[in-house]
Amino acid sequence: MRTNRLFIVLKYAAVILLVMYILSPFLWLIIMSLSSSADLTTKPLHWIPEKIDIASYKRLLIVGLNSRGTLFLYGLRNSLKTALSAVIISMFVTIPASWVFSRYPGKKNIILKISIFTFMLPPIAYALPLYRILSRIGLLDNSLSLALVYCTIILPFCVWLIKENIDTIPYDLEEAAIIDGAGFTKRISLIVLPLLLPALGTVALLSLLMAWDEYFYAMLYTNSQNAITLPVVISNLASGRQSNYNLIAAGGVLASLPPVCIGLLLQRSLVRGLMMGGVKD
Repeated sequence: MRTNRLFIVLKYAAVILLVMYILSPFLWLIIMSLSSSADLTTKPLHWIPEKIDIASYKRLLIVGLNSRGTLFLYGLRNSLKTALSAVIISMFVTIPASWVFSRYPGKKNIILKISIFTFMLPPIAYALPLYRILSRIGLLDNSLSLALVYCTIILPFCVWLIKENIDTIPYDLEEAAIIDGAGFTKRISLIVLPLLLPALGTVALLSLLMAWDEYFYAMLYTNSQNAITLPVVISNLASGRQSNYNLIAAGGVLASLPPVCIGLLLQRSLVRGLMMGGVKD
């Protein structure tokens, strides 16, 4: 009996420590964003601000001529446009490609293995080739071209995960549809896609997070408010002789809200999709 109680106490203590470890950086980010510059620079450090200060949020959300708020909101718009474009393009390519790799295995799967290998390489390995390609076709500083660049990161992961899920779908279901006269498009849309919805939700969410948080390519290939993304905008807040820590923290909090909200909405799909991809008959 005592052993069971001790086990329960240790289990809950481990869960509490894990939650604190995960949430403490974000909680400190929120505290920094609501603190004044004096609270963040005094020694010893004030862990709890003496007065809640929302001036940083106002500076980032109020639009004015050449203001930080204007650039931040442009970055928010560009990040949404780029990330959503990358997800949509990836989904259109992922579904048919995954189906082919799953239903017609063989030597062509070497292509998938090579693509997974490229997924593991650091982004800097592709920086120069991609820059030369975009420069020659005149697509630098463009949200759509940046989304296509993100697809080079996202697609290998998407195809691999969706293929694993299609492998678990019995081909007998498609054969029955073929007997009824269904073509390729109907088989995909009526048989395969409904069974793939949890996995597609998972892949779409993770792809969105990859594209939303990407900084390296956005820094290299964008230089104006027409295409610059939020990670680059927030990093620019730290440039200069003196960093405004509460302004950077406020930018981080605002930038995290869209993916956090989407993640909360799709969390069931995320768990189900990951479980489906890890189980085979």
